[in-house]
Amino acid sequence: MKKLSIFLASLTLLTAIFTGCGAASPQLIQTEADDMTPAQWHMGFGDAIISHDGLEGPFYIAGYDADREITGVLDEMRASAVWMDIGGEGILLIGVDCVGLGRDRIENIRTALSPFCLETGCASVNVYSTHSHAGIDTLGLWGEVAKDGKNEGFMERLTEACVTAANLAHADRKAGKLTYGYVPTDFQYDSREPIVFDENLHQLRFIPDDGTAGIRMFSYAAHAESMRGANTLLSRDFPGVMSDLLLSKTGERMLYMPSAIGGLIMTEQIDPPSGPFDAENAVKVTGQRMIQYAYKIDNEREVEPVLQIAKTELEIPMDNTVYLYYRFLGILGNETRECAESETGYNLVTELSVLRLGDIHIAMIPGELFPELATGEYMDETCPRPAANPTAENPEALNAIAAQYGVENLLILGLANDEIGYIVPPNDFIVHPETPYLTNVGDLHGENHYEETNSVGIHAAEKIAEALRSVLASMYS
Repeated sequence: MKKLSIFLASLTLLTAIFTGCGAASPQLIQTEADDMTPAQWHMGFGDAIISHDGLEGPFYIAGYDADREITGVLDEMRASAVWMDIGGEGILLIGVDCVGLGRDRIENIRTALSPFCLETGCASVNVYSTHSHAGIDTLGLWGEVAKDGKNEGFMERLTEACVTAANLAHADRKAGKLTYGYVPTDFQYDSREPIVFDENLHQLRFIPDDGTAGIRMFSYAAHAESMRGANTLLSRDFPGVMSDLLLSKTGERMLYMPSAIGGLIMTEQIDPPSGPFDAENAVKVTGQRMIQYAYKIDNEREVEPVLQIAKTELEIPMDNTVYLYYRFLGILGNETRECAESETGYNLVTELSVLRLGDIHIAMIPGELFPELATGEYMDETCPRPAANPTAENPEALNAIAAQYGVENLLILGLANDEIGYIVPPNDFIVHPETPYLTNVGDLHGENHYEETNSVGIHAAEKIAEALRSVLASMYS
């Protein structure tokens, strides 16, 4: 009740924080090879540890309960970067081993990389989070009540690590070929109806011409939380184990890219033969099993050297009143604009991009997308449990929108260039009638609708679909 009282009192102080409405058209970057040079893939990898040594705490562990400090270190968080070009301007993709990064931190990283972009000809910087639930709080949601849980010294080191990783990736640039392949897995758990997720582990693999070890980029639909909620050890979770195993076995470096993980898609829990749950054993076994799947990929094909990225800014009605509270505390760093569409009177400003690598398109979604929003397998009368909000209209599925532009291979990269929370299908979206977004609510069938409390609101799915259509139109119209 104390948290609610503080929240309600704070709302009266918010007006000066917000700015007026505005919109932006999609921006398309078509990278090309230099004149007289055939297009060819060039890629490079770099990474840097994000150390908290020497900094004054506290350091809260992210992803589950608030106000819990880390008690030990299993492995340190990192920023890992891949530079890519086809002979001309480059594009940078940076994955950070953390629970999420707001758009204000993304812009901080981009600003810090401005000199790098001028020097190298980098046309686009894109930063995403692996969504590790065993990392230091980078969103500010897991500190003490009514306080921002981020450690500013650590956040500055995170930015510095991204800059270091970017420079190392460009210095590592080599010519080679890019391949794509995938393998089905049997290792995911969906905690909310309908049971829908992409079962495949997707792989983009760069193979240098000089015979040296290359780069693998894995896309998979699972939260990085194999260590589960009681853990207080700092770790990259299973993507870190995968990375270390791959490096030791083949010398290759890797990025882990979380796909459509909303509805709480995660890897199955690893229980020991006897005794209590062991987080260290669970993360080790999960990483081993995931890398074993990767080694089974046997359908690789070469990807044509075509490199594009298109980006659009979008506004989402901010119905979640708690997000106003977060904005006041400095936890939510997104720009907001006064608009009458939302229940709070403000829209949240974010972005969406599509990265094209040959015929592979990666939709960079600024949050945790429910998989059915990509596939169209929505809760309906054919499901065991009817939709909780059956009169609400769902948007056209992202895969269907992509197909209208000839895109057959659409991968989702979640938590990319922002983290706005869960993106929930409207017809299965409900909130508590008396304390919406503050209290979890169950539907008539006992399904817990926790995810809505950590979402911008019911309109997010529609706005994401509209933005994807706009971006693809800029590429192909």
